[in-house]
This record gives sequence, C-alpha cells and structure tokens, in this order.
Amino acid sequence: SIEDQALRAMLRDSIRDRLVPEIKKAFQFDVTRIERYIVACYDGASHGFFRAHRDTATAATAHRRFAVSINLNDDFKGGEVSFPEYGTRGYKAPQGGAVVFSCSMLHKVSRVTQGKRYAFLPFLYDEAAARIRDANRGFIDEGVSREPQAG
Repeated sequence: SIEDQALRAMLRDSIRDRLVPEIKKAFQFDVTRIERYIVACYDGASHGFFRAHRDTATAATAHRRFAVSINLNDDFKGGEVSFPEYGTRGYKAPQGGAVVFSCSMLHKVSRVTQGKRYAFLPFLYDEAAARIRDANRGFIDEGVSREPQAG
C-alpha cells in the first residue's frame, strides 16, 4: 500500500494527465475517481500469478469501471496480462507503460518465471459509479477501498 500522500498526489496527477484523456478519447468515459494505491509483486521464485477473474464480481467492487496495470520494471519474464475470453495473447507493457481495460472483462496474469514483476494497480470510475459505491458501502473494507477523488 502506498501511504505517502505526496506520492499519491503525483500518481493521481499522472493518471489524470496521461490516462484520463486517452480513456475519454477511446471510450467516451469521464474518469473522476481513483481507487487503490497499491504496488503488487509477482515473484518468479514462487511463480507468482493471478488467476482469471473480473474486478466487478462483488457488491464491494461493482462500481469499478477501468483497471490499470502499470509495470514499474521490465526485468522479468512472464507476468503478462491476458483476456481468456478473447484469445491467448498476453500483454506486457514496457516499464512505465499501462494496460487499461474494463473491469468487467475476464483477465489474468500469467506466471512470472524469472525475476519479479512490480505493478501499480489502481481502478478508475466516475460519479455515477461513486453512487453505486456509496450504496454498497457496507460491503467495502474502508481501510482498503476508500480513496479520494482524482484531480
């Protein structure tokens, strides 16, 4: 979990300046909120992976609209994001690059076979989704999911 407020602000500003306009252009969606400031580590020593799932499968996560996977390094093998319903191709963004996709898409992360993959993994949503989140607040772990508005 990223606790440093200055770093959170920098990440929020970068997403607002770089990703939000692209999401607007590609999907005609106005991102206004960000959830989750975490860095995940997929370790090749333990063949780290993440099984196929959707990021909107529970009442606590129903508000999520876009998942973002930003690779913080590129010195690992494996660890590609893929979408099983659409084929077997995996996607590995370069260091600092992002894979952005709908939270309702089934996705997984393949096993890391060498090195460690570090990724920043926020979720993005809008005001309509914030109302869904508020209605489902009883299902949300406040220590993990509550985040301030983007921008």
